[in-house]
Amino acid sequence: MALPGSVLPTLLAQWSLADRQAGLLFFLGWLGSSLGALVVRASKVRSLALGTLLAALGAFGMALSSRWSCFLSMAIFGLGLGITMTSTSLLQSARNAERRGAELNRLNLVWALGACICPTLAEHSLRVASARVIFSSLGLFFALVCLWILAFERDPANSLVAPERSANKWSLTLWPLSLVIVILLPTGIESSMGGWIAAYVQRTQQTIVTTVTAGSGFWVGLMLSRTFASTILLVRRSERLVLIQSLCTVVAGALLLIASKASVGILIGVFMVGFGLGPVYPLLLAIALEYSENTAIFFVAGLGSAFFPWLTGVVSSSVSSLRIGLIVPLAASVLMLALGLRVAMLTAKGVSMRPQS
Repeated sequence: MALPGSVLPTLLAQWSLADRQAGLLFFLGWLGSSLGALVVRASKVRSLALGTLLAALGAFGMALSSRWSCFLSMAIFGLGLGITMTSTSLLQSARNAERRGAELNRLNLVWALGACICPTLAEHSLRVASARVIFSSLGLFFALVCLWILAFERDPANSLVAPERSANKWSLTLWPLSLVIVILLPTGIESSMGGWIAAYVQRTQQTIVTTVTAGSGFWVGLMLSRTFASTILLVRRSERLVLIQSLCTVVAGALLLIASKASVGILIGVFMVGFGLGPVYPLLLAIALEYSENTAIFFVAGLGSAFFPWLTGVVSSSVSSLRIGLIVPLAASVLMLALGLRVAMLTAKGVSMRPQS
């Protein structure tokens, strides 16, 4: 998931893309990821195999793409990721229903570890190879994972039962409106920051070391905070307190990132945004899954991932300033704080947020 952003400067040069077109590339990838959540069926293992197959095809497509075919390949890649990640989340949720919040944080910790390694790995890989080779290697990896799943993985018995009737498949009335809206935001901020931060730092600092450090710092922050959140939640500390502190940290980090022109300030801001974001989506998802395991909630979260990187690119191109473009995730973080506080307070008071039939 971090790879397109990590190699974005190379892709921009290779395909002669403007920020608006790069934003569209992210939009299609994350829109595909969002739609992938709706493709998941009762057999999560079969869905997982389909997701990894599509991810492999999309990665191979990115390796062979031209300036225009890359958009289709990115959409297929995103679709595969969406199916894969949703299936994995639901499998973990089914296997650990009694400690869902902690388990989802640990699952996202593993993903953050891969994302943390990605910028440095991509930078070193580009010294000896091309983006084409990187995407080809990723495609081969996903193909091997697909074969592994088909050969060895099996569904747990409790995950073979569809959690909702088909009539409710597309319904969002299963969750309170504030929760539906707020779950759009952490994924959107994460994909927007993760996708654009390398290009932003390269333009403002123009040093490879700072660019790579900023990309890694964002994902290191995510990884560390999910590690801490998993540990705290396992000893039954307050999930509400973790959520509120994280929301405040995201806003403070985004403000520092945009306001600072010095490398140190930018790096600290990037780290704070990542560190704050880490536990937010897993905790909100755990709250949402208490209401229903309908995959529509994953679709909604994916829409945020698709919309915000695209809007950031549109604003950046319109005013010829990526710094101003990053006001988009900043505004999203402020809204997320307001709505997240409402969700946390209602949860703490034991108020039922479930819509009445």
